[in-house]
Amino acid sequence: MFCNNKKKINYLEHDKLRLLVRDFVKSSRYEHTLAVESEAVKLAGIFGKNDDIDYINKIKSAAILHDITKEMTAEQHYEICGKYRIKLSDEDKAIIKVLHAKTAAYIAEIEFDADKNTVFWGIYNHTLGGVKHFSLFAKIIYLADYIEPTRTFADCVAVRDYFYGNITGTRNLKERLKVLNETILYSMDKSLEALIKDNLVIHRDAVICRNKFLDELSGINY
Repeated sequence: MFCNNKKKINYLEHDKLRLLVRDFVKSSRYEHTLAVESEAVKLAGIFGKNDDIDYINKIKSAAILHDITKEMTAEQHYEICGKYRIKLSDEDKAIIKVLHAKTAAYIAEIEFDADKNTVFWGIYNHTLGGVKHFSLFAKIIYLADYIEPTRTFADCVAVRDYFYGNITGTRNLKERLKVLNETILYSMDKSLEALIKDNLVIHRDAVICRNKFLDELSGINY
């Protein structure tokens, strides 16, 4: 058990999860984690999930666990991948910083019995977006990670301002979902521009997901 979950903490025991995660990340990362949790709950409410207690509880769990392996070394990630038979592409191996999304997702599912359809994919897709299983749930975790209020990078601020500047005038769920997708596309463009500027490798899943959003904006699926 890579997270030493000897007491068999369940993925819905949020107070215990927070205490455990705090031991795996530095204080600034932990503050980010709590901010993602709060932002994700706020976003879930914007998209009509306030009264769905099960949904909100799972959103909290995904947010709390999304970065639990963020500060692990490449060797630790590879060890987890070997233990849990996580398949890695050549690009995964070349871009080490994306591995935490996969390893954290598998740890959430295997060690904490997290729900596969929501929490697992919410964590798995929070960095690159989702080539598959990029549901509303996963989009909320992705966006919350990008725009939570402690993030002061210029791109994060721009995406946060874009989302809240456009969501205010929406009249119904369909319009809000359109703003969500437009915001995620905007955030992906920002991320790709930064990678190109720094002459870094771009993961193909990020490109595929970005291109899917161009199609998705022509017809919202919910």
